[in-house]
Amino acid sequence: MDEKLYHRIRLLMQDFDGFVEGGGPVCLAIADTDLGLVALLRMPGVHQRIEHMAIGKAYTCAKMGCSTEALHQRILREQLSLADFMDVRLTGMQGGVPLKDESGAVVAGIGVSGRAPADDEALAMKIRDFLAQA
Repeated sequence: MDEKLYHRIRLLMQDFDGFVEGGGPVCLAIADTDLGLVALLRMPGVHQRIEHMAIGKAYTCAKMGCSTEALHQRILREQLSLADFMDVRLTGMQGGVPLKDESGAVVAGIGVSGRAPADDEALAMKIRDFLAQA
Protein backbone atom coordinates (compact mmCIF):
# COMPACT_ATOMS: atom_id res chain seq x y z
CA MET A 1 0.00 0.00 0.00
CA ASP A 2 1.37 3.39 -0.89
CA GLU A 3 1.37 6.41 1.37
CA LYS A 4 -1.37 8.21 -0.56
CA LEU A 5 -3.79 5.32 -0.10
CA TYR A 6 -2.85 5.04 3.57
CA HIS A 7 -3.78 8.70 4.13
CA ARG A 8 -7.05 8.36 2.18
CA ILE A 9 -8.01 5.38 4.37
CA ARG A 10 -7.24 7.42 7.49
CA LEU A 11 -9.46 10.28 6.22
CA LEU A 12 -12.25 7.82 5.54
CA MET A 13 -12.00 6.29 9.01
CA GLN A 14 -12.07 9.70 10.72
CA ASP A 15 -15.57 10.42 9.41
CA PHE A 16 -16.86 6.92 8.70
CA ASP A 17 -20.16 7.45 10.53
CA GLY A 18 -20.93 10.49 8.39
CA PHE A 19 -19.81 8.67 5.27
CA VAL A 20 -22.20 5.75 5.77
CA GLU A 21 -25.18 7.57 7.27
CA GLY A 22 -28.61 6.74 5.98
CA GLY A 23 -28.51 3.00 6.64
CA GLY A 24 -27.75 0.40 9.22
CA PRO A 25 -24.31 -0.21 10.72
CA VAL A 26 -21.71 -2.00 8.64
CA CYS A 27 -18.28 -3.50 8.78
CA LEU A 28 -15.58 -2.30 6.37
CA ALA A 29 -12.51 -4.33 5.49
CA ILE A 30 -9.69 -3.35 3.13
CA ALA A 31 -7.10 -5.88 1.93
CA ASP A 32 -3.99 -5.10 -0.09
CA THR A 33 -2.69 -7.11 -3.02
CA ASP A 34 -0.48 -9.13 -0.67
CA LEU A 35 -3.87 -10.29 0.67
CA GLY A 36 -3.21 -8.82 4.08
CA LEU A 37 -5.82 -6.84 5.97
CA VAL A 38 -4.82 -3.16 6.06
CA ALA A 39 -7.99 -1.69 7.57
CA LEU A 40 -10.95 -3.01 9.52
CA LEU A 41 -13.79 -1.13 11.17
CA ARG A 42 -16.85 -2.76 12.70
CA MET A 43 -19.51 -0.28 13.73
CA PRO A 44 -21.38 -0.81 17.01
CA GLY A 45 -24.23 -3.28 16.58
CA VAL A 46 -22.55 -5.33 13.86
CA HIS A 47 -22.16 -9.01 14.72
CA GLN A 48 -18.75 -10.67 14.43
CA ARG A 49 -19.96 -12.97 11.63
CA ILE A 50 -20.56 -9.85 9.52
CA GLU A 51 -16.94 -8.84 10.12
CA HIS A 52 -15.85 -12.20 8.75
CA MET A 53 -17.96 -11.61 5.62
CA ALA A 54 -16.50 -8.14 5.01
CA ILE A 55 -12.97 -9.53 5.31
CA GLY A 56 -13.82 -12.29 2.83
CA LYS A 57 -15.19 -9.79 0.33
CA ALA A 58 -12.08 -7.59 0.57
CA TYR A 59 -9.80 -10.63 0.24
CA THR A 60 -11.72 -11.90 -2.79
CA CYS A 61 -11.45 -8.60 -4.64
CA ALA A 62 -7.76 -8.17 -3.85
CA LYS A 63 -6.99 -11.71 -5.03
CA MET A 64 -9.30 -12.01 -8.03
CA GLY A 65 -9.16 -8.39 -9.24
CA CYS A 66 -12.91 -8.13 -9.77
CA SER A 67 -16.00 -7.39 -7.72
CA THR A 68 -17.59 -10.17 -5.75
CA GLU A 69 -20.69 -9.74 -7.91
CA ALA A 70 -18.59 -10.18 -11.08
CA LEU A 71 -17.09 -13.35 -9.60
CA HIS A 72 -20.59 -14.60 -8.77
CA GLN A 73 -21.73 -13.95 -12.35
CA ARG A 74 -18.66 -15.74 -13.73
CA ILE A 75 -19.39 -18.76 -11.55
CA LEU A 76 -22.94 -18.89 -12.89
CA ARG A 77 -21.93 -18.24 -16.51
CA GLU A 78 -19.11 -20.80 -16.60
CA GLN A 79 -20.92 -23.32 -14.37
CA LEU A 80 -18.16 -23.23 -11.77
CA SER A 81 -18.20 -23.29 -7.99
CA LEU A 82 -16.10 -21.37 -5.51
CA ALA A 83 -14.41 -24.68 -4.69
CA ASP A 84 -12.95 -24.72 -8.22
CA PHE A 85 -10.67 -21.84 -7.20
CA MET A 86 -9.11 -23.93 -4.41
CA ASP A 87 -9.42 -21.11 -1.86
CA VAL A 88 -11.94 -21.37 0.97
CA ARG A 89 -11.68 -17.64 1.71
CA LEU A 90 -13.32 -16.55 -1.59
CA THR A 91 -16.92 -15.36 -1.70
CA GLY A 92 -19.36 -14.40 -4.41
CA MET A 93 -21.58 -12.39 -2.07
CA GLN A 94 -22.19 -8.81 -3.25
CA GLY A 95 -20.40 -6.08 -1.34
CA GLY A 96 -16.82 -6.34 -2.50
CA VAL A 97 -15.08 -4.19 -5.12
CA PRO A 98 -11.46 -3.79 -6.19
CA LEU A 99 -9.65 -0.48 -5.99
CA LYS A 100 -7.51 0.09 -9.08
CA ASP A 101 -4.83 2.64 -9.88
CA GLU A 102 -4.70 4.87 -12.96
CA SER A 103 -3.21 2.04 -15.05
CA GLY A 104 -5.96 -0.39 -14.06
CA ALA A 105 -3.83 -2.46 -11.68
CA VAL A 106 -5.56 -3.66 -8.51
CA VAL A 107 -4.14 -1.99 -5.40
CA ALA A 108 -6.68 -3.17 -2.81
CA GLY A 109 -9.94 -4.98 -2.22
CA ILE A 110 -12.78 -3.29 -0.36
CA GLY A 111 -15.41 -5.33 1.47
CA VAL A 112 -18.56 -4.02 3.12
CA SER A 113 -21.09 -6.12 4.98
CA GLY A 114 -24.03 -5.53 7.29
CA ARG A 115 -26.80 -4.32 4.99
CA ALA A 116 -28.59 -5.93 2.05
CA PRO A 117 -26.04 -7.23 -0.48
CA ALA A 118 -26.87 -4.58 -3.12
CA ASP A 119 -26.57 -1.86 -0.46
CA ASP A 120 -23.24 -3.28 0.68
CA GLU A 121 -21.99 -3.12 -2.90
CA ALA A 122 -23.21 0.45 -3.41
CA LEU A 123 -21.41 1.54 -0.25
CA ALA A 124 -18.25 -0.34 -1.27
CA MET A 125 -18.30 1.51 -4.61
CA LYS A 126 -18.74 4.84 -2.81
CA ILE A 127 -15.75 4.02 -0.61
CA ARG A 128 -13.74 2.94 -3.66
CA ASP A 129 -14.49 6.24 -5.39
CA PHE A 130 -13.44 8.20 -2.30
CA LEU A 131 -10.20 6.28 -1.93
CA ALA A 132 -9.39 6.68 -5.64
CA GLN A 133 -9.42 10.49 -5.43
CA ALA A 134 -6.07 12.17 -5.81
